[in-house]
Amino acid sequence: MARARSWVGRVLLIAAAVAGLTANASGGPELDPDTGLVLDAGWELVRAHCTVCHSARLVTQNRGQRQTWQHMIRWMQATQGLWPLDADTETRILDYLAANYAPAASGRRQPLPPELLPPNPYAPAKP
Repeated sequence: MARARSWVGRVLLIAAAVAGLTANASGGPELDPDTGLVLDAGWELVRAHCTVCHSARLVTQNRGQRQTWQHMIRWMQATQGLWPLDADTETRILDYLAANYAPAASGRRQPLPPELLPPNPYAPAKP
């Protein structure tokens, strides 16, 4: 019975995706069904300027602070043929990217300092 419910749940998720529902399964932000971009102020500019040369997936799989996104724009302008953006358009694109595709908080702890680690049994013997 549990297996049948799991299968039905998967079918419903697939059907929802095919139907173009925009909310993701985790209850996160609404997404454009065509691009997967977060529906927020400025998303249309990102779609219009960024998906001319590459898929929106290249945007959605990356994360960066505002200066990181600006660096990527400058790199694309210098090496990939991205046209100059007027100041207002660039500001709105950067606002959108920094707000919706910022680095995620890491769930991992900081590495332990070497003095707290156990001895490495595979380390070469010291002379």
